Amino acid sequence: MKNPYPLTTRKLGDIIAHAGGAEINVARFLGQAATIADELPRHAYVVNLATSRYEFLLGLCAAIIAGQCTLLPPNRQQQTLQQLREDYADCYIFGETGVEGIAGFYADPDHYASAAAAAEIPAISRDQLCAIAFTSGSTGASTPHLKYWDTIRVGTQGNARLLGLANAEPANMLATVPPQHMWGLEMSILLPLFASIAISHEMPLFPQDVRDALAALPEPRILVSSPIHLDAFLRANIEAISINRVLSATAPLSAELAQQIETRFGATVTEVFGCSEAGTIAARSTASETLWRISDVFDLQVRDDRINVLASHLPERVVLQDRIEMVGDRKFRWLGRDQDMINIAGKRGSLAHLNYKLTRIPGVVDGVIFLPYENSKRLAGLVVAPGIEPSVILEELKQAVEPAFLPRPFYSVPMLPRQETGKLARKMVLELFASLGSKANDDAEPADNES
Repeated sequence: MKNPYPLTTRKLGDIIAHAGGAEINVARFLGQAATIADELPRHAYVVNLATSRYEFLLGLCAAIIAGQCTLLPPNRQQQTLQQLREDYADCYIFGETGVEGIAGFYADPDHYASAAAAAEIPAISRDQLCAIAFTSGSTGASTPHLKYWDTIRVGTQGNARLLGLANAEPANMLATVPPQHMWGLEMSILLPLFASIAISHEMPLFPQDVRDALAALPEPRILVSSPIHLDAFLRANIEAISINRVLSATAPLSAELAQQIETRFGATVTEVFGCSEAGTIAARSTASETLWRISDVFDLQVRDDRINVLASHLPERVVLQDRIEMVGDRKFRWLGRDQDMINIAGKRGSLAHLNYKLTRIPGVVDGVIFLPYENSKRLAGLVVAPGIEPSVILEELKQAVEPAFLPRPFYSVPMLPRQETGKLARKMVLELFASLGSKANDDAEPADNES
């Protein structure tokens, strides 16, 4: 084995998970993972669809122990899974057996729960390919990115230092984001292998379920979530509960929302900046900071107006699809994503900013403003605002944005096709838009003074 490193740096007696009303220590967890590893089908690739976060952790580590690579699709849709089967023929599914045309494996809890506790920690070769993460497709087609054990190990330990969790007291973590997504994977699956974190097996989505799952955990508590989930949690106006840390990613978090979360739950809110290609790159305390602090495992370089992410643990250099302004050597100001930058009728703006203004309008539950076609001269929009006419919302929006940025057409919909992380895949947005009867002549040139 080439340059082996332990599967976890935790001690065997440390608590790593809360599952089924019990605290599970590292020794018991490793014993269960080893038992499952011996029973896994002998394939090169596995798609982990476990619906319990602890079972996902078991499945991922069992696959690593068995020398298998876990595929992390951006969603659980049949079309996505069938495409994986075509691209990675030697694959099977862990945690589910009902996907047509793909072999399935279900780990029986009654069997692995009785496994003997491990007496030692497995070692993994640093160059073992452990996972392939796929981008969400929010800006185009989903693409794969290789995650070797050294990539995972170094990156996760860097995350622990960046977030102040490397030498912190033990804490208990609940996550609302799926473990297949890079954000959920890094924080709720990999971080407990290298920091004093015990994860909840629950995967709640609705606000009351999130609160109940948090209440089942002892303090201190950490909530890993996304802006759309946090906004829903706050709007639900449920009984407050003490939360020590909130970690947020997948979309820009406003200072206003961060401040409201901190005030209501007594939490320190930390926003994370990253991507599927590189993982977590930087963090900031959004309620009080505008600048991002770069993780000590990365260097950012600006070349030809592109941001290059350099790190010894990455298989290759990563070029960000973002615009930033470096402030000193280890901080930056985020200016927006390339795909967010628009020029309509000579006016420059950001789609992220427009969407923020739209969703702050009273009565708006959700919404998105976007370019419907590659060379569009006008924006389009979809809004979820029960009982409110789109024209009324447009009148409100007109007070906050340039007239050229008002979306035309602007449709009311019952809901947006968001992924589990809260992201919107552009393909899904365009399909919904097209189904509502958009016409090419809706894309006429708007005047600067259009009302």
